[in-house]
Amino acid sequence: MPVIEPAALQTFVMDIFLAKGVRAEVATNVAESLVLGNLKGHDSHGFIRVIEYVDWLDRGWIQSEAQLEIIKDTGTILIVDGHFQFGQVIGRQATELAVERARDNGVCILTIRRSSHLGRIGEFMEIAAEAGIVSFSLTNTHGGGVLAAPHGGSEPRLSANPIAGGAPVPGRDSLIMDMSTCVIAEGKVKVARAKGEKVPPGCIVNNRGEPTTDPEEYYTNPKGAILPVAGHKGYALAMFADVLAGAIGGGSCSRAGVNQVANGWFAIFIDPAAFCGQEFYDEQIGGLVDWVKSSKTMSGFDEVLVPGEPESRTTVERQNGIPVEQSTWDKVAAIATDLGVNLPI
Repeated sequence: MPVIEPAALQTFVMDIFLAKGVRAEVATNVAESLVLGNLKGHDSHGFIRVIEYVDWLDRGWIQSEAQLEIIKDTGTILIVDGHFQFGQVIGRQATELAVERARDNGVCILTIRRSSHLGRIGEFMEIAAEAGIVSFSLTNTHGGGVLAAPHGGSEPRLSANPIAGGAPVPGRDSLIMDMSTCVIAEGKVKVARAKGEKVPPGCIVNNRGEPTTDPEEYYTNPKGAILPVAGHKGYALAMFADVLAGAIGGGSCSRAGVNQVANGWFAIFIDPAAFCGQEFYDEQIGGLVDWVKSSKTMSGFDEVLVPGEPESRTTVERQNGIPVEQSTWDKVAAIATDLGVNLPI
């Protein structure tokens, strides 16, 4: 398994997109976001996505020259259209605008329609938290990317429909939540398949509705399905991600007949100072983290971690090198070679 220094990997990814005709600013943004995903330990939303994104550029599913369009801006309501630009670009731009509106007005509700794959949503929660803003979001895939079965069903009807949130904590790393409403994100199924590994039991079913741990049984024709987290609870959360990110967001909900994968996003940004007051917020959130981490541990655990801590520690661990599974490396290396891009040492 190759282990690549982060800066070298980022340059490599950028060079691939530059060779595909993506302008430098966009290629740099996407490369930064993907490698940051790997640094955070979310390999499912990191380097492995180069394979899909190159394909989507060829299909016209990603419009790398598109610009973010503001459809409506009242200060507290911000509606934007991504016109299928890379989601890493649209997500950052829209988040930065929403943070400004939240600072000015106390709160901003943002919706994004027609963005290409937004990637690791936690990145946008981190941007908001670093600015002192609390955030919460739901995402859908505009009807494409249907992969999850409804509770009690065996056929894909919904997307992974992730939920994410961020909260600044005084004197500590921010609380960052970023998770699929499925038992497992499809990106993690892809990573397991690339490594030739199994997925944990209870995550996927084959196209006959039978439980399996073999990623190959998910990637059949017709495909299998990923199961919702916590049964009916995750299923309900996924449904409301479609309600808010799909219907309310002005894009579209999960449905049949859509091949292009794109994202709709519904996000709330809140300035604590405008609600409870900054001093009260800081006191309460700091106390909450201390209280939760003070719990005695279960057998097999050394400590209680709060959301965002595993990612922070992985980032430190991977500063000297990011591991890439061999099959993913081989596929991206082949793309690079075809484009005349040099491989990193």
